[in-house]
Amino acid sequence: MTPASPNELQTLFAFLGQIQADPQLREQLNEVCTADEVSAIAAARGHAFAPATLLQLFERCNEAPVARSGLMDEKLIRVYLRRESLV
Repeated sequence: MTPASPNELQTLFAFLGQIQADPQLREQLNEVCTADEVSAIAAARGHAFAPATLLQLFERCNEAPVARSGLMDEKLIRVYLRRESLV
């Protein structure tokens, strides 16, 4: 896999940074289970990134590539909290 560009990571982390402060976004994310679905939600909010980039971050954080129903927000927040070690 090709590493993500710094700009793409910045876009992804900007999106992840919104999760804790936006209950509607958290609810929307908890209805999905895959990186493709998360990427589509992010793109609709102006934060376009490849699903593969999110999958790379999941792997680097020892997170499963999919989330159980209702747990995607927590998985994404864990990745966000490790952002400084991932760039």
